[in-house]
Amino acid sequence: MDFMKRTLSQVNTKENTLYDFIYNLIFFISLEKSEDDIKNDRVMTIEESKARLRQKYGNLNIE
Repeated sequence: MDFMKRTLSQVNTKENTLYDFIYNLIFFISLEKSEDDIKNDRVMTIEESKARLRQKYGNLNIE
């Protein structure tokens, strides 16, 4: 709930459209989720991502 209050307080309704508000809301929610993933070690390195893609799709010519 604090997140929503902080986000809403940053919106200047005279300058921002509804689209801007929705875009900002989605953006800040994504940041919150990313921070949570990093804190809980739910991330992978680029090399791990490449290996996972190769296993799933074969040779993708990824260097």
